[in-house]
Amino acid sequence: MTNYATGFCIVERKRGFDEACTWMQKKLKPETAGREESDRFWSEIKTQALITMLSDGYGIDEISATLGKTIQQIYAKRRLLASNGVVSKPVPPSEIKKQRKGQFIELVEQGENNVKLIADKIGCSTTAVYEYAKETGYEIKSGRVII
Repeated sequence: MTNYATGFCIVERKRGFDEACTWMQKKLKPETAGREESDRFWSEIKTQALITMLSDGYGIDEISATLGKTIQQIYAKRRLLASNGVVSKPVPPSEIKKQRKGQFIELVEQGENNVKLIADKIGCSTTAVYEYAKETGYEIKSGRVII
């Protein structure tokens, strides 16, 4: 930063504070979240790897670790790719919860009452199953859904 401070002062004396700020912004170009500028930080190989991993259903943490990018960078690139129609837009958590709650109700109506098995089948934690049961009016005792 010291190198930029000297340059900032020189530009400020010659052209004024506003020009010096503009000069500084050109020198310091951080990766922006979701803008086109963030695209230049991604190689074509990593972009293709991201597209493949997203379509294969990998989680953001796994993608981040594999590609060596931050979670924010992954989300920004995914938004950019989704806006261009390259990948599908992610399903919001509220929609996933509705789907899982519906699956929970179906399984209970089919006679499934083991909380662990229900959690495995709908892809969530047992704690979430307890929450779905409470929201839908079911009781759970000793790991079993009581109808």
